Amino acid sequence: MQLKDSNSKPSTNNAVDTIQGWLVNQIATQLNINAQTIKVTEPLTRYGLDSIDSVTIVGELEDWLDAELPPTLLWDYPTIEKASQYLVNEAGVTPAETAKAEPTTKPQEAPKEKAWGGLWNKISGS
Repeated sequence: MQLKDSNSKPSTNNAVDTIQGWLVNQIATQLNINAQTIKVTEPLTRYGLDSIDSVTIVGELEDWLDAELPPTLLWDYPTIEKASQYLVNEAGVTPAETAKAEPTTKPQEAPKEKAWGGLWNKISGS
């Protein structure tokens, strides 16, 4: 495992941090869990990530980074930390690519008008 240290380039650290933040938000959204409970050093299977979720997230990551990535990325690099370090150090994702975009979705609750309660409110006239 590669750790950040004082010899690391600041731009590399920025790219790794940016990708880690994006992955945390996407995984939290995909799995419907609180982003604050996700640790970048924990295996993603611990949070219930399965192969379908993994491929979906990698596809969204490809769109966000405008890069072709292996669909098995999150199985080959099973933590957010390892995956983001691979992307920056081996796949060549640069800080300029990560700084220009934000996560496509953020974890949030369904709007009331679209949840079952909203349907009940429409039916009952509430």
